[in-house]
Formats: sequence, structure tokens, C-alpha cells
Amino acid sequence: MLLRFISGIMVAFLSTFLCFVMLYFSKGNIAYANGLNSQNKEFVKRIEKNLGLDKPLLIQYKNWLFKAFRGDFGVSFLSGEKVLKIIKERFLNTLILSFSALSILFFLSIFLAFVEYHFKNSFIEKIITFITLNFFALPPLVIALIFILIFSFFGNFLSMDDIEFKNDFFSRLKYLVFPILVLVLSHLALYLRIARNLIYECFDQIFIQNLYARALKQRDIDCLVLKYCLGSIVSYFGATALNFVMGTYIVENIFNFSGVGFLMIQSIIYKDFPVVLALIFLSVLFTTLLIFISDIISQILNPKLRKYSLV
Repeated sequence: MLLRFISGIMVAFLSTFLCFVMLYFSKGNIAYANGLNSQNKEFVKRIEKNLGLDKPLLIQYKNWLFKAFRGDFGVSFLSGEKVLKIIKERFLNTLILSFSALSILFFLSIFLAFVEYHFKNSFIEKIITFITLNFFALPPLVIALIFILIFSFFGNFLSMDDIEFKNDFFSRLKYLVFPILVLVLSHLALYLRIARNLIYECFDQIFIQNLYARALKQRDIDCLVLKYCLGSIVSYFGATALNFVMGTYIVENIFNFSGVGFLMIQSIIYKDFPVVLALIFLSVLFTTLLIFISDIISQILNPKLRKYSLV
């Protein structure tokens, strides 16, 4: 476990370096974000010099890295505010969206896996497979755009422009409907396949077949099967956390959801290095923490998994 967490920190720093290299060589300039594209090149160079962007790539990254080791992620080039303050203001929205979608996805995948088993080779199983695979074949971006085209007449459901002024829980909840729906539908086939394979494998175990021979109720057998394979399902869900978080960022940007993902896309467009690097670093750490927590939960649910963990 400890080794995995340390490796996660190393991956986080490596990710920031790769992201910085790609941003460094990409087109665009922070000076143009403030409407300075009509100014002469000397003025743009002066802006770059004041922000330290005229230095070589490795020097710029080294300066950021040494500050990051001390917990100082700098200030945003766009707003001039501290990066951690900006992220803190948006993090709760992203946490609510991702946790809500992941919770629904978790329970829905398990429920549909049991439905597919009990209706094996039936029309119900085929229709579930057909619908989930078709949504899985489409990127979250495409699904979100389709939802916007279909439900655009529900305009107040598709934008979070005024969510900061909403204090009522249900008023805030309606802004989550479509982002959660897109996240669930775009990932359901993958998580359903994971849950279904584990549940099918468990039903094939000899001790489960003996329970059928003892004429136990199907409901009691289902509970035992779920208890037996729940730890493995949680572990697989945690292993795919990074993919789910990145999908959340894309959906936030499409629905103008005021979260960390929307902030990251905007910062990448305007090459706001401090914000982008901090978000990449914290996102990888966050997903590492999710994997760490899922491993602990899976080991509590199924102690046999402890021998596969890293100490």
C-alpha cells in the first residue's frame, strides 16, 4: 500500500512534466487571453518576461517544481489569485458530481449484472447489452452534445451559470441531472462487464451450486454471491478511477459546470501553467487516494485480497 502511494506521487510529478512540455510547445500565449493580440510583439514579450515565460523549458519547470515541493503552487496568470484558492472554490462541485455519478454507476452495474444473470440469453439481457454498448461506443463529449440537442428547451437544466446563487438543495440538484446521466451512460458498459464477469464467476462456484441443492431461496443466494464478490468489484472500480475522473472533466466543460474540469480546460486553452500543473498533480493524487481507499474497502470486504496488496 505504502509503495503504491509513493509511486502515485512519482507518477503525479511525471504527469506534470509531460503536461508542461506539451503546453510549452503548443500554440497560444497567456498574453492573448487578456485581449492583447492587437498589441505589438514587444509588449507581448514584456508580458512573458514579467511572468518568467521567456526562460528555457527546464528552468521554468524547475522553478515550479521547487515551489510545489514546499506546497506553493503559485498564482494564476489569468486572475492573479492563488492557485490553491481557485481550486478550493471549484473542488466541491466536482466532488459532488463525480461521487454522485460513481455511486449510481456502482449500484446500477451490480443490479443490472444480477438482472442479466437471472434473464440469461433472454431479450432483456440482449437489450441491456445493446443499449450499454451503444452508449459506450460514443465518447462522453458526443453523448453530452446529443443530450444538449435533444433537451435544449430545458435550458435551466443545462447550465450552471447561476448555481452560486442557489442555496436550495433541489435547485442545485437539477444542474447535476444531465452531467450525471452522461457520465453513467458513457461508463456503464465497462463497469457492468466487470460486475457481470465477477458475479457470473461466483455463481459457478461449487459452494453456490450446493446452496441451490439445499433449496435456498434465490434472494438469499444472491446476497451471498454479492457478499463474496463485492470486494473484487470495489477493487476494479478503484483501478479505473483515473479514467472516470478525466471523463468528469470533459463533461463539466460541455455543460459549463463550475468545477475543476471546467477550470482545467480553460487554463489549458490560455496556457495558464500554474493552474494546469497544480490540477494535473492534484488529480493524479486524488485518483491514487481513491485507489488506496478502494483497496482498503475491498480487503475489509474480502480478506483474501490482502495477500495481493503491496506493503
